[in-house]
Amino acid sequence: MITLNENEKLLYGFHNDYLVDFTLDNQKITIHREVAAPLQKLIAALTKNDLKIVIVSHWRSFDHQASIWQQKWQGKRPLLNKSGDQVDSSKLSQKEKFDALCYWSAIPGTSRHHWGTDLDIFLKAPVDAGHSIQLVQSEFDKSGVCAELNDWLTNNLLSFDFSRPYQQDRGGVCPEPWHISYRPVADQLITQMNTETIAKLIESHPQLDQQVIVPELKNYLKQFVYNID
Repeated sequence: MITLNENEKLLYGFHNDYLVDFTLDNQKITIHREVAAPLQKLIAALTKNDLKIVIVSHWRSFDHQASIWQQKWQGKRPLLNKSGDQVDSSKLSQKEKFDALCYWSAIPGTSRHHWGTDLDIFLKAPVDAGHSIQLVQSEFDKSGVCAELNDWLTNNLLSFDFSRPYQQDRGGVCPEPWHISYRPVADQLITQMNTETIAKLIESHPQLDQQVIVPELKNYLKQFVYNID
């Protein structure tokens, strides 16, 4: 693995001095230290409006993202099409499989979850009532279990300096109404990403199919990473 400074470790998903632990009820999560105070304010406002949340995903390491990617690439985890239906990856070309995977999962080193600024959230009440979280659009639609949370986020999230980077389909990542991001930090970090560094990290990882990923990396960043709301 290549040598990274602390800021690069933050950018690409390695343990670093910017990350801190944060506790929500019985959940212990890892986030960027500058996110802790604004996240606490956001949670307090949600709770005040009877919208307690659970954190489904928070900081995610490069190795964790690499495991997700490779398991989907090898057919060990389900690969979905844009409609959310499972597809037989053995019947797809490498480019078709690559595009299908990118719609749902970030290439290791490019996930916003590496930064500790981004969280996947869900309404706590339906979970307590036995709902199994799927993280699909229908859960946040008008008749979905998170409809009220979705409406509140639409009307109030920006006032807490958070946004939803994947709120609509822009031809890149699938819409993720559950995904929130702390913009004052995230907006700076996204400008610091370096294609050559990401390529070197992928090339040095023993499990990733670098011959597939690296040639696509430049176009991938344009379509799936920088192409946000």
